[in-house]
Amino acid sequence: MHDASRIDPGAIFHDAPTAQLVFLPDLRIVAANRRYCALLGRLPEDLIGFHVFEAFPANPDDPDADAEAELQASADAVVATGRSQEMPLRQHDVREADGRYETRYWRILNSPVFADPAAPDRVTHVIHTAEDVTRAVLGDRAEAAKRRAAMRGADLSYFEFDPEARTLVRSPQLDAMFGFAPNETGAAVQPFNDRIHADDIGQAMSELERVARTVGSDLHLDFRVTLPGGAVRWLIGRGESVRDPETRDVRVVGIVIDVTTIRENEVELRDALEARDLLIAEVNHRVKNSLQMVTSILNLEAAGSRNEDARASLRAATARVNAVAAIHASLYEDSEVSSVQIDRYLERLSEHLRGSLSREGRVVRIALDVQPVRLRTDKAVTLSLAVNELVTNSFKHACWYAGEGTVRVSLSRHGGDMIALDVSDDGTGQSAERSEGTSSSSGLGQRLIAGMASQLGGTLEEDRTNGWRTRILFPE
Repeated sequence: MHDASRIDPGAIFHDAPTAQLVFLPDLRIVAANRRYCALLGRLPEDLIGFHVFEAFPANPDDPDADAEAELQASADAVVATGRSQEMPLRQHDVREADGRYETRYWRILNSPVFADPAAPDRVTHVIHTAEDVTRAVLGDRAEAAKRRAAMRGADLSYFEFDPEARTLVRSPQLDAMFGFAPNETGAAVQPFNDRIHADDIGQAMSELERVARTVGSDLHLDFRVTLPGGAVRWLIGRGESVRDPETRDVRVVGIVIDVTTIRENEVELRDALEARDLLIAEVNHRVKNSLQMVTSILNLEAAGSRNEDARASLRAATARVNAVAAIHASLYEDSEVSSVQIDRYLERLSEHLRGSLSREGRVVRIALDVQPVRLRTDKAVTLSLAVNELVTNSFKHACWYAGEGTVRVSLSRHGGDMIALDVSDDGTGQSAERSEGTSSSSGLGQRLIAGMASQLGGTLEEDRTNGWRTRILFPE
């Protein structure tokens, strides 16, 4: 009858899931299981009876290949003590069938075997258990190389801060960022704190204390460092708090990036923009003054002319120049010199037009309904000239009963990315009367309005029902 409790020790050895080799104290191989042979790409007859380093000779191109001495020392320790010996992680390349050597890293455990019944305390053999950790080692080294390359290329440093012990473990880049020689301060964190800018140290310490109180908290530091020579360096720290798996203490780990160059460029750019804005403001001021001088000359010419048509033309030209001058005055007074808050400007323009166009015997109002809109300077100038022409035309050509009426100016967004300018009046005179009045003029105003609509990239619509309405629809 078969006894299921009896197990062949040889079968256990050969079918073990770990790679195992058995050799004598002099490193001569006597057995190798299936897993070991598969791992090394060898047959049992390639190994049994051979010295370990006859079967696996050292890589002749590796000057540090001294595994034989280490293995012999480990085997001697196993024989002497009768206890297992774990060897340090090490590299030992393996020769392939084509003669090339493949890089391999091994974790080795050598254990004693007591196979002499006559001397049960004597170690007769050594079981050599090998674990191939090449992939893990090379992967870790590749990641470490990537981190080092990133640190070198981005002025980046790694750190680990112990809030309880007040110690700091870091990469050498952090010492350089704070102006220290490598490891000049040891593990103490206080020398680093002493170089944080006086205006930033309080906030930095508060942030570190906050993060250290709760595991998993994110760290956000933005601070300056004052170097011994007085130079200031800008640094950014990012990280989180973690719990040490062995001591269970809280650590704050993360990176520090030197952003000094970026901050200096920001300052230079801001200074350049301020200088540009001042220059543009000065240009607008000078243009406004020059245009106001032109309007004064035109007013003098109009006052001195005896021809009514000439005076009317000069006054119209004065109004157009004044509209442009008012835009440049707004640019000079506004903190934003590249665009105009057109709704505010139209309020000023309407006041000017009301005063310059009013005549005795008529009471005409200008009603504004404008949404807050900022326009680029070029569009603002064109739009202001269009409003000037349209309002002037209404004052000039509309027919109001009893001499009272209203000109309405509306500016609003239309359909998302369009703007609509509407100028209308409630003059009830017949269309023919308006046309007749308009035809007696040069028609320059109408041509200007059409040209301005085109310059704005918009369309022009007119409606003569119960007065006159003109719409210019253009993109923002």
